Amino acid sequence: MNSIAGIRVGPGGAAILGGGQVAPPSAQVDIFVDYMCPYCRRFERDNAADIGRLVEDAAVALIMHPVAILDRLSGGTLYSTRAAAAAYAVAAGSPAHFMAFNTALFADQPPEGSHGLSQAQLEQVAKGQGISQAVAHSFADERFLNQATQATSQAIEAGLQGTPTVLLTGRERQTYQWDGQRPLTEALAALAAD
Repeated sequence: MNSIAGIRVGPGGAAILGGGQVAPPSAQVDIFVDYMCPYCRRFERDNAADIGRLVEDAAVALIMHPVAILDRLSGGTLYSTRAAAAAYAVAAGSPAHFMAFNTALFADQPPEGSHGLSQAQLEQVAKGQGISQAVAHSFADERFLNQATQATSQAIEAGLQGTPTVLLTGRERQTYQWDGQRPLTEALAALAAD
């Protein structure tokens, strides 16, 4: 799954357009999230600070993969696709705000089975993170909706079965299905020890 295009995140939580290297990391962490997934919210809450430190220290290359596997749980509004499209739009149009927006989407996460946030509400989340109105208005652009749909299809075809899914690549590649018990840093330490 790590050959699937995603959003490279660098120091300060900024998206790195074009996938440029910041420093040679010892490991790559690919994280697949759905913004309606409550387990993804818990993963974000429990691991974001540690992941941020590892990125700042150039210990890992972080690739985020917003996907939409829970559209069926948003009352026909396709919230997961719309939220993932918004994340891709922020990465493209306001890259310095990417991780702040990612975090805010989880902080304002609607419950499964709800209609999710409306387009206007998604734009308000963006505004709260300092993202321009022009970028926020691009959330519903066909290119970002297509990007979210394509990323989801590629991930499913590659074997994605749920979110959050984490791929850890060091000397070897392994999939880490977060169980809420073991911090991601422990899995990374085990990978480094292999």
